[in-house]
Amino acid sequence: MRISWLGDVLRGAGLSVVEEGDWLNRSAGSTFEPIGVLWHHTAAPSSSANPAPALNVCINGRSDLPGPLCHALVDYFGVFHLISANRANHAGNARASGPIPAGSGNTMLVGWEIDYAGDGGGGQVQEMTQAQYDASVTATAAVLNQLGRDASYARGHRETSTTGKIDPSFIDLDSMRADVAAAMGGGNPNPPAGTPLKVTVGNLNVRPTPATTGAPVGTLANGTTVYVQCQAVGEAVTIGGNTSHNWAKITSPVAGYITCHYVTGGPNLSVPSC
Repeated sequence: MRISWLGDVLRGAGLSVVEEGDWLNRSAGSTFEPIGVLWHHTAAPSSSANPAPALNVCINGRSDLPGPLCHALVDYFGVFHLISANRANHAGNARASGPIPAGSGNTMLVGWEIDYAGDGGGGQVQEMTQAQYDASVTATAAVLNQLGRDASYARGHRETSTTGKIDPSFIDLDSMRADVAAAMGGGNPNPPAGTPLKVTVGNLNVRPTPATTGAPVGTLANGTTVYVQCQAVGEAVTIGGNTSHNWAKITSPVAGYITCHYVTGGPNLSVPSC
């Protein structure tokens, strides 16, 4: 199978795409029957000045592993660089993870190499940029829709690796799958308490637990990204003069109840999601 549709699907999802050379014919073997998407990080420090430092390696491979090493590299700005429409050497042998069975990860999985250092790559510790994360969620949702699979078929390399891989670092993979599900339109309109969701918020007013009334006790900066869990579903919160959203209990960086003010361009979650 050749995923020659990849560029069109990603562009159709609103992503910036660069086709790197003869990506349609670049291949690391013949057997490729993808059922899911696998996230990696390159361990190469990226920056606005050097947004795709691992691009050449992902195309041409290493001395111990021939390229291509992924299907697309996601650069610092969230641009998708298409590297292969065929089998790629990115996953090796896979252990069973969620609905992904044990077997050849290179046969079963489309791979994104997200270009950031992670946990000490290149002597640096670096998290994925928000642009990389958002683009990777959007791309994963689009590809899984194309494959006819749900968000559970999105995995991280550390979940399938048989050799102790840790990538992608600094990402909660259950939250990632919840974001992919939301992007696919499969979010639960009434999620149970404790369901993990990521929301982008600004002017975050923190109130003490357990009170849900009273003056705010702290403020986080505009555009802050936090990870929250649904709490007290059905309890109203006034946001911009309406009560269409719910309270949530924040687990990091501080404890307490929060009100959410959505940032323009943030996730369009249809649920009382914060």
